[in-house]
Amino acid sequence: MGSNQDHILIERALTYPRYMGDLSPKDCTYDKLKGAWIVNGNGSLCINLPNRQRPKTKKNDIETGEDQKGE
Repeated sequence: MGSNQDHILIERALTYPRYMGDLSPKDCTYDKLKGAWIVNGNGSLCINLPNRQRPKTKKNDIETGEDQKGE
């Protein structure tokens, strides 16, 4: 096993371009002291807005597609 090859999972892993856009909620600023997104102008919590932007995935991470069948 003295081979210099990458692990089989690394060799066969699919890669995707990283999304470089802005993921922060529109018209909100993150408050580090409160640990929450705050609406600009009125100071209320962004999570309390009825029509707020929702995360795209359950963890608000970048979807890699590893769960897609047939890949």
